[in-house]
Amino acid sequence: MIKKSIGICRVCAKNVPAWYEERSDGIYFVSDCHVHGVTEEIVERDLGSFLWGYEQEYKKGASHLAIPVTYRCNLKCKYCYTMSNSSAKFPADKSLDTLKQVFDSFEGNVTLIGGEPTVRKDLFEIIRLAKEHSNVGKLSLATNGQHLKDIDYVKKLAGSGLDFVFLSYNDKEYDESIRVNNNKIKALQNCSECNIPVWLQGTFSQIGQLDSFVETVETYKKNIFNITLRAVKPVGVREPEDMIFVSDIIRYLGLEDNYKKGSSPFNRYIQLSGKRAKVCSWVLDMGRLESVDSNYIIADNSMTTFHRGMILDEVIFKDSIRSDAV
Repeated sequence: MIKKSIGICRVCAKNVPAWYEERSDGIYFVSDCHVHGVTEEIVERDLGSFLWGYEQEYKKGASHLAIPVTYRCNLKCKYCYTMSNSSAKFPADKSLDTLKQVFDSFEGNVTLIGGEPTVRKDLFEIIRLAKEHSNVGKLSLATNGQHLKDIDYVKKLAGSGLDFVFLSYNDKEYDESIRVNNNKIKALQNCSECNIPVWLQGTFSQIGQLDSFVETVETYKKNIFNITLRAVKPVGVREPEDMIFVSDIIRYLGLEDNYKKGSSPFNRYIQLSGKRAKVCSWVLDMGRLESVDSNYIIADNSMTTFHRGMILDEVIFKDSIRSDAV
């Protein structure tokens, strides 16, 4: 045992005793729920990298809120973190009145997430509604970019007052198809033409997938102001077939001696094509994440911290699947 902490049960979402163990193949995070038993996941291969990150001090995070405005999606990504590709019966899209109440009650930056927010036909009205609230700071849209291949759609986004786009972009071998990948490139081009800044995020299950991502960043870096590189983790619908870790990404990019601490023990900041980039990984260590997490609105419209919220939604949706099976 290396470190004791607090985990979250993946079945009931309650706090449970947890700890880290060093094994021959890496560092494991082990949680023990007295009802649902022990779960474990490998979180790092490199002990030194893990200890360096875990022993840093972290400030509480800035005020930020992620709102799933829908759980519907127009893609079937290989690794879906929001359960949108499961057989669960999802709640109805949040109404404009519900969203207005959320905007009224929260002060800070807001990201509209999903599912895929652009499947909502009233998305532009949602954006305008949020921008009417002086307590809402920067407003962003997390999207897979498929609707943003249409320049007229992107012009409407710009006209509605959106501050920036949080665009998921992955290697073509990771995405659903070449067509999906090409649409994301077109979305990047259209955002550049309409002067909408882009925060680019890639999720990686194999180290070689970084090559095309870095090439894309270099090509479109004029309009990309921030970057996230996320190592795939067993969260959501499907267990990863392959896994890489934060230390693998940093080492592959040749930056093992040139990174800074991130906002939690499980991420680092680097420079990529002259832009700040966060290299991160999901670890459900609530003992270290709670104080630095963003906020999240779960399916029952209550607010909690981001990682806890994602797991609570996952529990709700998996319960739905189990109920249907009975």
